[in-house]
Amino acid sequence: MVRHIWSVVGIVALLGTPISAQVRPADQPPSAAPEMVHADHAAAAMTQPDRPVILSGYGNGGFTITTTVPEAQAYFTNGAVLGAAFAHKASVAAMAEAARLDPACAMCLWGQAWLDGPTLNYGKDKDERKPLLALLRKARPLALAAGTERELALIDAMTLRYLPGKTSKRDAAYSTAMRALASRYPEDDTIQVMAADAILIAVNKEEEYPAAGQAAMALLERVLARSPNSTPAIHFYIHATEIAGQGAKAEPYADRLAALAPAASHLIHMPSHTWYWVGRYQDAADANMQAVVVDEGNAARLGHSGHQGVFSLPYHSHNVIFGLGGAMMARDGKTALTLARPLVEVTQARAEAHPVMQLLSAAGYFALARFDAPEAVLALPEPKLPYLAAARHYARGEVYAARGDKAALAAELAAIPRRVAKKPNDDTRAAEQMLGITRAVLQGRLAMLEGKPADAVAAYRHGAELEETPDFSRFTDPPAFWYPVRRDLAAALLTLGDKAGALREAEATLKLRPKDPVTLELVAGAT
Repeated sequence: MVRHIWSVVGIVALLGTPISAQVRPADQPPSAAPEMVHADHAAAAMTQPDRPVILSGYGNGGFTITTTVPEAQAYFTNGAVLGAAFAHKASVAAMAEAARLDPACAMCLWGQAWLDGPTLNYGKDKDERKPLLALLRKARPLALAAGTERELALIDAMTLRYLPGKTSKRDAAYSTAMRALASRYPEDDTIQVMAADAILIAVNKEEEYPAAGQAAMALLERVLARSPNSTPAIHFYIHATEIAGQGAKAEPYADRLAALAPAASHLIHMPSHTWYWVGRYQDAADANMQAVVVDEGNAARLGHSGHQGVFSLPYHSHNVIFGLGGAMMARDGKTALTLARPLVEVTQARAEAHPVMQLLSAAGYFALARFDAPEAVLALPEPKLPYLAAARHYARGEVYAARGDKAALAAELAAIPRRVAKKPNDDTRAAEQMLGITRAVLQGRLAMLEGKPADAVAAYRHGAELEETPDFSRFTDPPAFWYPVRRDLAAALLTLGDKAGALREAEATLKLRPKDPVTLELVAGAT
């Protein structure tokens, strides 16, 4: 398992903004958003003026540091809050301003090294870490001269992350050091959250994720027990429970997060990582729609015109993709079309893009097939990118299936290639599997129209098996294919009169997507 992967927000890179993401562990079908600020601060956060302003509405956090300059303390605190909300650039700018205001502030330098380092969504290579180590080298003598024992310990722990060597080993050393500090300062909320974050970032093997999630949860539960409205703790608790396969534990905290950070688009979005995987699909759709509206307001204030402009904002595409996942499962056509149309418009003209980026952007075509007027779907121009072209053929096939047009459906099925990549590899494997899934679904649709439910069973079973392979299942923020094909298998079995088999497959489907409304209706009709 690769920690920084395309599944959450690879689509962003397709549209011009680099982002990466978390992946769930194999046993849990389950990270992000722009630096949203209040209207009067939007330009300040996005364009990083010569002197940043204090930004509000991002939640809470921060701690008292050794400084004789009150403004430096204020910017340090704001930087910590922004960092916990994943407003990355604005947080680093705030810390840099704190250091400018008080050149003798060791923790202001440490804060820059902290917030400009690796996160759950962004890695940092060796070269990127060198200037961060230099900041800590400068901070340590200042802390020795006037800082506290705690501050010196934090500087020394962070230094371990940036020393020369393999980055994975340096992250592991930092994680170990932060665990020790968490034990040393059990009442310190910031250190508990930092240690939890360090544990999750340091994982490199898929089999290690559940244990890492559990370890992070234990630290964060200490914080939430005494500070249930801590936005940093809630944010990382959602991540940790998702990784540990216990997402439902975060539900009561997810329910309060957006209200605690009304200007933080990423924190508005974050509860959907919990809600989707407990079956609250409409809530997941609504949260991301709210985040998208925030993004659009920011883009307008910054002068980023049109859909391409808003898609240039960090994390916007992930909000769109996650919102589509929730809306399609919730059968919310209005939200799905609102999100899908700009996504398709922006991606149709692209001539080059990574296969996984194409895999994720296909969600726009899936939503149009599900909810748009048939004539509008059939009028879509063919995109230049091969995997998106295949998604368009799938969308057209669904339209013809709904019309009962067997010949046209067969033509669209034939137009989806069996493979695009000449030599499939890690970069193309999931996208190639998507070709197989969409072909299997259309084969099942055609077989049902032809009165051959046994053939449909075989087709849907094949599609479900492809969808549930470990390679494809990694792309789960939300799932790369919009619905569980296994529910079609259940419906086809029911058509054959195999009620027991249908209920068995329906039960398996509900383990994949809890409370899927279509599957629940099938179960109700079969019992």
